[in-house]
Amino acid sequence: KDHDGRSFPSLWVWIQSNSFRNNPGTSLFVSIARVPLFGMGLPGFTAAVWHDEKLIPFATWSGATFEELHVSKEEVYIVMRSSSSDSWWRKLSSGSRSSTGGYYRVEITVDRRDVPEVLLYAPVNFTKMSPFVREALQAKVRMRLTRVSGDDDGDGDVIVDDVGEHAGLEVHGDVEWLVDNLCGRDTANWIICL
Repeated sequence: KDHDGRSFPSLWVWIQSNSFRNNPGTSLFVSIARVPLFGMGLPGFTAAVWHDEKLIPFATWSGATFEELHVSKEEVYIVMRSSSSDSWWRKLSSGSRSSTGGYYRVEITVDRRDVPEVLLYAPVNFTKMSPFVREALQAKVRMRLTRVSGDDDGDGDVIVDDVGEHAGLEVHGDVEWLVDNLCGRDTANWIICL
């Protein structure tokens, strides 16, 4: 919890939907941010898909990585890859010690065109709350979730390919900094990258 606003990120992308047309009960959550830590700003993310009573994490702490991240006035496009089934998280969450070497891949596209936004209050200079965060609650998010087995170099098996209605979306601050901090880019933070 951030009760005094001192650890509030300076920029972020946030997406949430639990209203997928053809997959009732499926949920998507994504948060990518510049996280304040020891006076620095480091890129971090946490995301998850809940589908068929199973949580599939895509997060810094779980070993997930980005394949693509593009943010424009028209759309947000994200492709993430989970850690392999060999990871500590997969073994812990499944209760299995066996390994298939596979992973999940999620492709997310949010259409930002003509989506109404409201102003939310957020901490400013650690002293007060002011309305400066724009949030959309009627965005549409297309999610394509695939499972790629360890010996598959192809696209994998499609688990979900659906559109989430009434999605929450926030794009705040100079989010190009997040794109610049994708691992492998010359501009990426050398300590931690996305």
